[in-house]
Amino acid sequence: MVYLFFVTHWGLSVLMQSLFLHRYAAHRMYTTGPRTERALHLLTLLTQGSSYLEPRAYAVLHREHHAFADTEKDPHSPA
Repeated sequence: MVYLFFVTHWGLSVLMQSLFLHRYAAHRMYTTGPRTERALHLLTLLTQGSSYLEPRAYAVLHREHHAFADTEKDPHSPA
Protein backbone atom coordinates (compact mmCIF):
# COMPACT_ATOMS: atom_id res chain seq x y z
CA MET A 1 0.00 0.00 0.00
CA VAL A 2 2.82 2.42 0.84
CA TYR A 3 4.54 1.52 -2.43
CA LEU A 4 1.36 2.35 -4.35
CA PHE A 5 1.13 5.73 -2.61
CA PHE A 6 4.70 6.69 -3.49
CA VAL A 7 4.41 5.53 -7.10
CA THR A 8 1.14 7.44 -7.52
CA HIS A 9 2.60 10.54 -5.85
CA TRP A 10 5.70 10.42 -8.05
CA GLY A 11 3.60 9.95 -11.19
CA LEU A 12 1.36 12.90 -10.34
CA SER A 13 4.39 15.05 -9.57
CA VAL A 14 5.96 14.29 -12.95
CA LEU A 15 2.63 14.83 -14.70
CA MET A 16 2.10 18.21 -13.05
CA GLN A 17 5.68 19.26 -13.81
CA SER A 18 5.20 18.43 -17.48
CA LEU A 19 1.60 19.48 -18.07
CA PHE A 20 1.27 22.51 -15.80
CA LEU A 21 4.67 24.03 -15.15
CA HIS A 22 6.44 23.18 -18.39
CA ARG A 23 3.73 23.16 -21.05
CA TYR A 24 1.26 25.62 -19.52
CA ALA A 25 3.38 28.11 -17.57
CA ALA A 26 6.63 28.12 -19.54
CA HIS A 27 5.50 27.45 -23.12
CA ARG A 28 1.84 28.57 -23.02
CA MET A 29 0.82 25.58 -25.11
CA TYR A 30 -2.80 25.74 -23.95
CA THR A 31 -5.19 27.92 -21.98
CA THR A 32 -7.53 27.13 -19.12
CA GLY A 33 -10.21 28.85 -17.15
CA PRO A 34 -9.41 30.39 -13.77
CA ARG A 35 -10.86 27.48 -11.79
CA THR A 36 -8.91 24.88 -13.74
CA GLU A 37 -5.73 26.91 -13.37
CA ARG A 38 -6.23 27.14 -9.60
CA ALA A 39 -6.88 23.40 -9.39
CA LEU A 40 -3.72 22.62 -11.38
CA HIS A 41 -1.79 25.08 -9.23
CA LEU A 42 -3.00 23.40 -6.03
CA LEU A 43 -2.38 19.88 -7.32
CA THR A 44 1.14 20.85 -8.34
CA LEU A 45 1.78 22.32 -4.90
CA LEU A 46 0.45 19.19 -3.18
CA THR A 47 2.46 16.77 -5.31
CA GLN A 48 5.75 18.68 -5.39
CA GLY A 49 5.80 19.86 -1.79
CA SER A 50 8.92 21.73 -0.70
CA SER A 51 10.45 21.56 -4.19
CA TYR A 52 7.48 23.50 -5.59
CA LEU A 53 8.31 26.62 -7.59
CA GLU A 54 5.77 29.33 -8.39
CA PRO A 55 4.63 28.84 -12.03
CA ARG A 56 5.73 32.34 -13.07
CA ALA A 57 9.17 31.83 -11.55
CA TYR A 58 9.47 28.43 -13.23
CA ALA A 59 8.49 29.98 -16.57
CA VAL A 60 11.08 32.77 -16.26
CA LEU A 61 13.87 30.32 -15.38
CA HIS A 62 12.85 27.96 -18.16
CA ARG A 63 12.75 30.72 -20.78
CA GLU A 64 16.18 31.92 -19.65
CA HIS A 65 17.40 28.34 -20.02
CA HIS A 66 16.18 28.26 -23.64
CA ALA A 67 17.58 31.72 -24.40
CA PHE A 68 21.03 31.02 -22.93
CA ALA A 69 21.36 27.24 -23.29
CA ASP A 70 24.86 25.93 -22.57
CA THR A 71 26.30 29.33 -21.72
CA GLU A 72 27.32 30.90 -18.41
CA LYS A 73 23.94 32.69 -18.24
CA ASP A 74 22.02 29.39 -18.42
CA PRO A 75 20.36 28.91 -14.99
CA HIS A 76 20.50 25.11 -15.47
CA SER A 77 24.04 24.94 -16.83
CA PRO A 78 26.34 22.42 -15.15
CA ALA A 79 29.21 24.90 -15.57
